[in-house]
Amino acid sequence: MEIKSLFKSLFSHTDNQVPSSLGNGAPQKQNATNLGSNIQHPKQEETPSPKEEQEPIKEEQKANTPEADAKENTLSATYNLIILDESGSMSGVRSQTISGCNETLNSIRNTAKDQPEIKQFVSIFCFDTSNSRYIFQDVPIENTRDLTPEDYFPNSCTPLYDAVGYTVTELRRLIEKTDSVGVVTIITDGYENASRRWNHSSVVELIKSLKKKGWVFTFIGANIDVERTAKGLGIDSFMKFEQTDEGMSSMFEDERRSRQAYSEKRMYLSKTSRFRRMGEDERKELLGTMNRNYFVNDSRRIAPDYIKELGPEEVFVFGSNVLGKHNGGAALYAVEHFGAIDGQSEGIQGQSYAIPTDGNTFEDLKEAVERFTDYVVMHPQNTFMLTAIGCGTAGYTPEQIAPLFQQAYSFGNVYVPESFFNCMNQNPHI
Repeated sequence: MEIKSLFKSLFSHTDNQVPSSLGNGAPQKQNATNLGSNIQHPKQEETPSPKEEQEPIKEEQKANTPEADAKENTLSATYNLIILDESGSMSGVRSQTISGCNETLNSIRNTAKDQPEIKQFVSIFCFDTSNSRYIFQDVPIENTRDLTPEDYFPNSCTPLYDAVGYTVTELRRLIEKTDSVGVVTIITDGYENASRRWNHSSVVELIKSLKKKGWVFTFIGANIDVERTAKGLGIDSFMKFEQTDEGMSSMFEDERRSRQAYSEKRMYLSKTSRFRRMGEDERKELLGTMNRNYFVNDSRRIAPDYIKELGPEEVFVFGSNVLGKHNGGAALYAVEHFGAIDGQSEGIQGQSYAIPTDGNTFEDLKEAVERFTDYVVMHPQNTFMLTAIGCGTAGYTPEQIAPLFQQAYSFGNVYVPESFFNCMNQNPHI
């Protein structure tokens, strides 16, 4: 009753009975009709708390820590929360959903291996109006198992608002006093039709408040107006899928690729001096920009040979000379169409970005590409369209230049010429 009283005090909604579950992931059917305070949680004695993961620096240690080192602990844990529709309409893609979730778990496992500095935790919450439950809750990824057919039984209706409100609030309570962030993925094939405790406006306010704290929310849907539903909830990144074997496989592959790209950006960002110098609010605001342009839908991100026009958040990336004389080729086109400034040899200018190649040593060129990479990770909302930088009058070859852009390409929002793509050492996970 104490938990129920707590929820009554938090949400002034009707106090209805709700479904419960066993902690081992085995579903137990109930007569209840909505989510809420009676949901039981899996037993996870092995799960360390965020406080255990992030012990504060002792006072006697602080005195001997330089300012740069004092801000070293910008690598917070990632709490991956997957809110998975288990209503009856998902029964036709039951096996594909299980295998797709397992692919996502494997992707997170790979990320944890490649980036051990950022600890990865996972929650999977299945929801309908008869048996909503956690399969995992805040479990370290290395302690998770693959899902089986016994874990997922589509049935009943779609209390979407209750599922989002309940699980996100629980996760917020767990990590709100830490530097950790939540990455929340909502997967559904139907409109909200059964919530009792949460409504549209309360969910929107919750999502809005957490995006300001660096959380990322994505929405994946079928058989509904996905864009309108996602934007209506305040979610910037969304993806539609078809409820077929091929459609489900493609969706989960895009989701896996996007999650890996997000991790690449976050890991790189945490190592930049600019990010380390930021205050906590600034860092969270920057992490929050990753809500836009999150999904990486292309396995081969190839820029056109001739870029004639750009979308609102696309950036034309061209090679310049060290004097910034944009007299020909892509540089001149950037001046005429995308706001490049004659005399400015490097950096953002209008809807273009210049990288000095002609007249630079190769080492200088490498440093300029590193500065570009820093800019890309600081602006995840943009998409960068590269020309064949350095392969004209500067005299370099794609084999020399392409590998310099490998890191930027791994962020998912950089497109390269095909000649570069063929020379890059592809990240096997992106």
